[in-house]
Amino acid sequence: MAEPRQESAPATRETYRALLLRGFSPGEAANLTAYLSGIEVGQGKPWRLADVDRLLFLRELCRTGRLGVDDGLQPRQAIAAG
Repeated sequence: MAEPRQESAPATRETYRALLLRGFSPGEAANLTAYLSGIEVGQGKPWRLADVDRLLFLRELCRTGRLGVDDGLQPRQAIAAG
């Protein structure tokens, strides 16, 4: 079995927990974790750690070519047959 590749940056959960231990609120910790992962943070609702992880997962699928622009779309024939 292949061993997981070690990243130089800590995992999101580790970062999130470390921020919580340092007194950040859950929303602040998740936003900072998102920011450190290269995700834009706006003034709306704070990120949730699960959403950050999902977005990073999808980003990796796109980066490696396992998810494309037309994935999940129905073929035209299926739409026409309705």
